[in-house]
Amino acid sequence: MSIDFDKKEERQNYLNKKLDDLLDGINDTYGKALTDELASRLENTIKDFDEEVQSLLSNLKVNSEKKEELLEQIKQSQNDESNSKDNSSVQELSEWERRLESIEH
Repeated sequence: MSIDFDKKEERQNYLNKKLDDLLDGINDTYGKALTDELASRLENTIKDFDEEVQSLLSNLKVNSEKKEELLEQIKQSQNDESNSKDNSSVQELSEWERRLESIEH
């Protein structure tokens, strides 16, 4: 039997069946109230857990996007620095070449 845990009704049926199996001996003493309370608490626990996981995943996604943006900024800044260094060395070379030309002439 396949259970779709994404559906609330199927989760409740599954939990109720498992609780009924586990609590057969206790049901005579405490009855349906205990089973209902346990099912309610389990459902709330699952709901809280799901909300926390969704929040964590959302935060992880946001932080990952920020990290990617920062990495791109760092790469761009490094490229800009590299380009400016290349330009300055070309200027230095041209000055050096000019000196050499002046000495030759």
